[in-house]
Amino acid sequence: MTTADAGTWLHLLDAHGSAEAIEDLRRELIARGTAEDAVEDDAERAHRIQRRLAAHQRYIDELTVLDDLARRLTTLREPGDVLEEVAGQARRLLAVDVAYLMLVQPDDTLRTEVVSGAYGTGLRGIVLPRGTGLAGEVLRTGSPWTSEDCLADPAFPHDEAADLAADGEHLGGLLAVPLLAGGTTTGVLCAAARGRRRFGPHDVELAARLASHAAVAMSNARLFEQYRDAVSELEQANTSLRRTVESRQAVNDLRDRQSRQLIEGGRFADFLRELRRSVRGTVAAFDREDVLLDGDPGLELATLTGGVTGAAIAASQSAQLCVDGPRGPVVVTAIGLSTGYTGCVVATVTPEEGVDDVAGLSAVTATSLAVYVATQMSIYEADRRTRGELLGALMSTEQPEDTILRRAVSAGVGFDGLTAVAAFDLGGDTRAVAALAQQVADALGGWSAVYSGTAVALLTGATTDGVRAAVAKLTASAPAPTVGISAASGGVAGARAGVEAARQTVAVLEALGRPGECVLAGELGVYRSLFSTAGRGEIRAFVADTVGPLLDHDQGHGTDLAPTLTTFLTIGQNHRRAAAELHVHPNTLYRRLERITALLGDDWRKAPRTLEVQLALHLHALLDKV
Repeated sequence: MTTADAGTWLHLLDAHGSAEAIEDLRRELIARGTAEDAVEDDAERAHRIQRRLAAHQRYIDELTVLDDLARRLTTLREPGDVLEEVAGQARRLLAVDVAYLMLVQPDDTLRTEVVSGAYGTGLRGIVLPRGTGLAGEVLRTGSPWTSEDCLADPAFPHDEAADLAADGEHLGGLLAVPLLAGGTTTGVLCAAARGRRRFGPHDVELAARLASHAAVAMSNARLFEQYRDAVSELEQANTSLRRTVESRQAVNDLRDRQSRQLIEGGRFADFLRELRRSVRGTVAAFDREDVLLDGDPGLELATLTGGVTGAAIAASQSAQLCVDGPRGPVVVTAIGLSTGYTGCVVATVTPEEGVDDVAGLSAVTATSLAVYVATQMSIYEADRRTRGELLGALMSTEQPEDTILRRAVSAGVGFDGLTAVAAFDLGGDTRAVAALAQQVADALGGWSAVYSGTAVALLTGATTDGVRAAVAKLTASAPAPTVGISAASGGVAGARAGVEAARQTVAVLEALGRPGECVLAGELGVYRSLFSTAGRGEIRAFVADTVGPLLDHDQGHGTDLAPTLTTFLTIGQNHRRAAAELHVHPNTLYRRLERITALLGDDWRKAPRTLEVQLALHLHALLDKV
């Protein structure tokens, strides 16, 4: 070979000439007359050098791609993105039609997570047990596996679903390598050709390098994901802690404000106003009868709570309930005293608030209200006892007037300006009747006290008709007690007379069998004579003159002539009906009537004597009751 020929071969190789270019040069040199044996040797040598240079260049390209892939994988933070990138690069580097990655599941199976180059979705989601399919063998052995025709290869157990998906993609040659992290197989990288293909050691090595990068990137992505989750959990915990601190601070601030209100003599509504400052929803308070104490007019407990009533709250073992109202959660907190359920505080929860936050604030308010109510009850009981003792002293003729007036000053009440007195019979619900008397006093001005079986309201500036109207209004929805109303004048004597007249009116109404009525003393007519000592004396004289012998006979002989005569006259002197009413034989009635005639004279059957006898018997019965 001449120097010129050698330079030609070197120039060709330096220019990365292909195998075809080498053949063209060989034919050209032979045609110019260069020794054929020498040209053939040089051409063969050039072919070897060209193959080495191409393999070397391909190796450099693969390393460049792997290096570039490694850098790109480090920038990916989502495991899904890493898998997609690895599958795409595997198709390009290994020159295959389909690439997919299968990851190990908690139950030690393999599941296809990402597929690149497939016609459809049949391969995605395929699950293989350990040792089943080519990928299952990789998981079992931890080593790469190849197959020239995966569907027909008997070297490994087949899975029907996997084979069906592979057949749908027309897969033949298959290469699978493990994804190793810390010596543990975490998944399998599979590369497949459509049609038969034999994968050589270089393909296996390249796939293994790619899988190694993928395993590291996946591990980093999962670590980043765990870090991100940990950061998110830490942020959530921090947010929760901050909310807890803020919630507790809000509760403490509310408790401090309401404690100052308790010390400074705040009113019931003041505590609810403070709660409204701390929550965004509707706030209301109800008594034990579900009557609205504080809140927007028209609010009802059952409407706010979706049907839960005070009775259900009182029966609950918990002092606080969270129920589903018409517009969302509702916190109901009982106001409890040692005497039992007294009422409740209701607060609706808005979407911007937490149920626990509203519950904590409501609990503080309910406790403050319980202390307030207990304090007011103690004050009321002390005032009630003091005023009751004052009223007892007023009605006692043994107490000097100056002593009564001093006690009135100590009790914070007085007798000046009195215009009316109302007496309420305590025969029913004592607490409710005493509260009614206080309500009347609050509405009309004055004060009330309980004395000797009646609740008495001493009123200033109200007329007797005005008092009756107030009583009717306050008892419109509940059974009314027997009420007596009397006009009164100021001073000790005027107050005493008014109280006595009102109480006697109640006694007369009860004696007449008219409970539950509200009557003015002036409306009793002739029965007012029962109010004074002189009047009662005159009535006793009238009774003695009219039916005295009859009454004396019953007392001396233990007979029932007076009741017999009362019944006989009441039913119109009908013998048969009277006998039936008295449960005696008609002959017995005749004998009794004969005895009555002997005692009273023959004219007791004739008017007006009959009316006088009947009135005397009626007044005698009242004298025993009033």
